[in-house]
Amino acid sequence: MNRLRLLVSVFSLAFVLGSIHAAEIRSSDGSSTSIGGIVWKWQRTAYNNDTEIRPLDPSHYTILLMPEGHLSVKIDCNAGGGRYTLNGSSLTLELTHSTMAACPQGTLADRFMKDLAAARIAFMRDGDLYLDLMYDTGTMKFAR
Repeated sequence: MNRLRLLVSVFSLAFVLGSIHAAEIRSSDGSSTSIGGIVWKWQRTAYNNDTEIRPLDPSHYTILLMPEGHLSVKIDCNAGGGRYTLNGSSLTLELTHSTMAACPQGTLADRFMKDLAAARIAFMRDGDLYLDLMYDTGTMKFAR
Protein backbone atom coordinates (compact mmCIF):
# COMPACT_ATOMS: atom_id res chain seq x y z
CA MET A 1 0.00 0.00 0.00
CA ASN A 2 2.84 2.45 0.82
CA ARG A 3 4.51 1.65 -2.50
CA LEU A 4 1.27 2.45 -4.31
CA ARG A 5 0.99 5.82 -2.52
CA LEU A 6 4.61 6.59 -3.35
CA LEU A 7 4.07 5.69 -7.00
CA VAL A 8 0.93 7.85 -7.20
CA SER A 9 2.80 10.73 -5.53
CA VAL A 10 5.70 10.46 -7.99
CA PHE A 11 3.35 10.45 -11.01
CA SER A 12 1.37 13.38 -9.57
CA LEU A 13 4.54 15.40 -9.02
CA ALA A 14 5.77 14.62 -12.54
CA PHE A 15 2.43 15.77 -13.97
CA VAL A 16 2.53 19.05 -12.01
CA LEU A 17 6.16 19.75 -12.92
CA GLY A 18 5.47 18.94 -16.57
CA SER A 19 2.53 21.33 -16.72
CA ILE A 20 4.57 24.22 -15.25
CA HIS A 21 6.61 24.32 -18.44
CA ALA A 22 3.68 23.55 -20.73
CA ALA A 23 3.65 27.08 -22.19
CA GLU A 24 6.14 26.50 -24.98
CA ILE A 25 6.43 28.19 -28.34
CA ARG A 26 7.15 25.75 -31.13
CA SER A 27 8.84 27.21 -34.17
CA SER A 28 8.64 25.95 -37.74
CA ASP A 29 12.03 24.22 -37.38
CA GLY A 30 10.64 22.04 -34.57
CA SER A 31 12.49 23.72 -31.71
CA SER A 32 10.59 24.89 -28.64
CA THR A 33 11.11 27.61 -26.04
CA SER A 34 9.37 27.76 -22.69
CA ILE A 35 7.62 31.07 -22.02
CA GLY A 36 5.58 29.90 -19.03
CA GLY A 37 6.33 30.85 -15.43
CA ILE A 38 8.11 34.06 -16.46
CA VAL A 39 6.84 37.57 -15.69
CA TRP A 40 7.03 39.28 -19.08
CA LYS A 41 7.24 43.10 -18.94
CA TRP A 42 5.77 45.11 -21.81
CA GLN A 43 8.43 47.16 -23.58
CA ARG A 44 6.49 48.60 -26.50
CA THR A 45 3.95 48.03 -29.23
CA ALA A 46 5.02 48.95 -32.74
CA TYR A 47 2.04 49.42 -35.03
CA ASN A 48 2.15 48.92 -38.78
CA ASN A 49 1.10 52.54 -39.35
CA ASP A 50 4.61 53.57 -38.17
CA THR A 51 3.46 54.60 -34.67
CA GLU A 52 4.69 53.15 -31.41
CA ILE A 53 3.76 53.31 -27.75
CA ARG A 54 6.00 52.59 -24.76
CA PRO A 55 5.07 52.43 -21.11
CA LEU A 56 7.05 54.71 -18.81
CA ASP A 57 7.52 51.78 -16.41
CA PRO A 58 7.36 48.32 -18.04
CA SER A 59 6.92 46.66 -14.63
CA HIS A 60 3.41 48.20 -14.49
CA TYR A 61 2.32 46.15 -17.52
CA THR A 62 3.08 42.43 -17.27
CA ILE A 63 1.82 39.02 -18.31
CA LEU A 64 2.45 35.65 -16.68
CA LEU A 65 1.46 32.43 -18.43
CA MET A 66 0.75 29.86 -15.74
CA PRO A 67 0.03 26.11 -15.91
CA GLU A 68 -3.21 24.77 -17.33
CA GLY A 69 -3.90 27.86 -19.42
CA HIS A 70 -4.18 30.39 -16.60
CA LEU A 71 -3.10 33.98 -17.27
CA SER A 72 -2.14 36.65 -14.73
CA VAL A 73 -1.67 40.29 -15.76
CA LYS A 74 -0.67 43.59 -14.22
CA ILE A 75 -2.41 46.47 -15.97
CA ASP A 76 -0.80 49.64 -14.59
CA CYS A 77 -2.49 50.09 -11.17
CA ASN A 78 -4.78 47.08 -11.60
CA ALA A 79 -4.36 43.31 -11.54
CA GLY A 80 -6.26 40.81 -13.58
CA GLY A 81 -6.37 37.37 -15.01
CA GLY A 82 -7.91 35.04 -17.48
CA ARG A 83 -6.98 32.19 -19.76
CA TYR A 84 -4.69 31.59 -22.70
CA THR A 85 -4.25 28.95 -25.36
CA LEU A 86 -0.93 28.27 -27.02
CA ASN A 87 -0.63 25.85 -29.91
CA GLY A 88 2.75 25.95 -31.62
CA SER A 89 3.19 29.69 -32.12
CA SER A 90 -0.54 30.43 -32.24
CA LEU A 91 -1.61 32.29 -29.09
CA THR A 92 -4.86 33.73 -27.79
CA LEU A 93 -5.22 35.62 -24.52
CA GLU A 94 -8.58 36.14 -22.84
CA LEU A 95 -8.78 38.61 -19.95
CA THR A 96 -11.76 37.59 -17.85
CA HIS A 97 -11.41 39.74 -14.74
CA SER A 98 -9.51 42.67 -13.24
CA THR A 99 -9.62 45.12 -10.42
CA MET A 100 -11.18 48.47 -11.31
CA ALA A 101 -8.98 51.10 -9.61
CA ALA A 102 -8.72 54.48 -11.31
CA CYS A 103 -5.17 54.68 -12.67
CA PRO A 104 -3.27 57.97 -12.96
CA GLN A 105 -3.71 60.20 -15.98
CA GLY A 106 -1.63 59.03 -18.93
CA THR A 107 -2.14 55.34 -18.23
CA LEU A 108 -1.80 52.92 -21.13
CA ALA A 109 -4.06 50.34 -19.46
CA ASP A 110 -6.81 50.41 -22.11
CA ARG A 111 -4.33 50.17 -24.99
CA PHE A 112 -2.46 47.32 -23.27
CA MET A 113 -5.65 45.31 -22.71
CA LYS A 114 -6.85 45.92 -26.26
CA ASP A 115 -3.53 44.80 -27.73
CA LEU A 116 -3.38 41.68 -25.53
CA ALA A 117 -6.85 40.71 -26.74
CA ALA A 118 -5.62 41.10 -30.34
CA ALA A 119 -2.50 38.90 -29.89
CA ARG A 120 -2.46 35.89 -32.23
CA ILE A 121 1.15 34.77 -32.79
CA ALA A 122 3.99 34.44 -30.27
CA PHE A 123 7.68 34.21 -31.10
CA MET A 124 11.04 34.73 -29.44
CA ARG A 125 13.95 36.85 -30.62
CA ASP A 126 17.13 37.48 -28.63
CA GLY A 127 15.47 36.33 -25.40
CA ASP A 128 12.48 38.65 -25.76
CA LEU A 129 8.86 37.61 -26.31
CA TYR A 130 6.95 39.14 -29.21
CA LEU A 131 3.21 38.97 -29.82
CA ASP A 132 1.94 39.72 -33.32
CA LEU A 133 -1.50 41.32 -33.35
CA MET A 134 -4.34 40.11 -35.56
CA TYR A 135 -4.83 41.58 -39.01
CA ASP A 136 -1.09 42.35 -39.09
CA THR A 137 -1.71 45.59 -37.15
CA GLY A 138 1.42 45.51 -34.99
CA THR A 139 3.72 43.69 -32.60
CA MET A 140 4.03 43.84 -28.82
CA LYS A 141 7.49 43.32 -27.30
CA PHE A 142 8.05 41.87 -23.81
CA ALA A 143 11.26 41.33 -21.82
CA ARG A 144 11.99 39.40 -18.65
